[in-house]
Amino acid sequence: MNPSTAFSIMTLLAAVPPALAQPLFTNGPLITQPTGGTGAIAGQPLSNADGFTFPGQTFIFSTTGVGATIPADTSVADDFTVTGSGWDLDAVTLYCFQTSQTTPTITTITINLWTAPPFSANSPAPVPDPLLATPLTLAAGPGTFVCHRESPTSTSTVRPVFSYTVSLDGLPNGGRLAPGTYWLEWSFNGAAAPSQNVFVPLVSPRTAVTDHNARLYNAVDGQPTMPRSWFEGREGYSAGVSEGRAYELPFVLLGSTLPACGTADFDGDGDVGTDADIEAFFACLGGNCCAACFPGGADFDADGDVGTDADIEAFFRVLAGGNC
Repeated sequence: MNPSTAFSIMTLLAAVPPALAQPLFTNGPLITQPTGGTGAIAGQPLSNADGFTFPGQTFIFSTTGVGATIPADTSVADDFTVTGSGWDLDAVTLYCFQTSQTTPTITTITINLWTAPPFSANSPAPVPDPLLATPLTLAAGPGTFVCHRESPTSTSTVRPVFSYTVSLDGLPNGGRLAPGTYWLEWSFNGAAAPSQNVFVPLVSPRTAVTDHNARLYNAVDGQPTMPRSWFEGREGYSAGVSEGRAYELPFVLLGSTLPACGTADFDGDGDVGTDADIEAFFACLGGNCCAACFPGGADFDADGDVGTDADIEAFFRVLAGGNC
């Protein structure tokens, strides 16, 4: 494990309750120099952006961050793949900064989930729907300092990035996801002055990950009054000059993996195959799953379809001593 990764994980674990501190998926690193700060931020961790140049030019440009601001109707999205028998998502850790803000200023975060790449009516592709007609709006809670976002070579700019960890239990099925690829969408509301805009730093260094394909919900031409559309984010894009390059956005999903199938001790009390287990199972079918119950809930056979005849049949097979 390199120092950047170690620092990121320690920061994350310090920021969330112990019960949630089980990273399932990390979409890429953010810290490039764990103790590289100079001047007013001497010894503090840095996140240096990756530089790029336009064809025919020598000046090095970089993307400090991309906008994801609730009042401005902008957001970002990136994908992840659920493996094994499925995941029970508890929380997500997200990263952002605001111009000229040196303390954590985010108050609310919106979250949604897609089962296909986000597109909208103005996008040149079929239009899917997110899982939630109205995104989750969650209190951001306390922010935790992570690093300072810098240009490719700077080491002294005071631009602190903070992490925020919010619950995902409000997602459909309590955040339990069947295997497959999903897209997480998010946006922030923070301090209104000197600017309401909230920015998400890019995964850095970009070579640490592959499959760069983050998406933006913003104005294609960058004008704040123009209609919003979903499109692939590409830094360095210039019409007729450069196609630019796609990128990734950092986030960490926390939770647990789902067992392949439920057990006869459905209520998790240590007594197997009792009336209490049967009662707990049918209560869960009705939408009232106990806290210690099988984490897959009413999806007893872990096939992604919740509370079906197949789940009931699987439950009674296991109750009788058979296989799921």
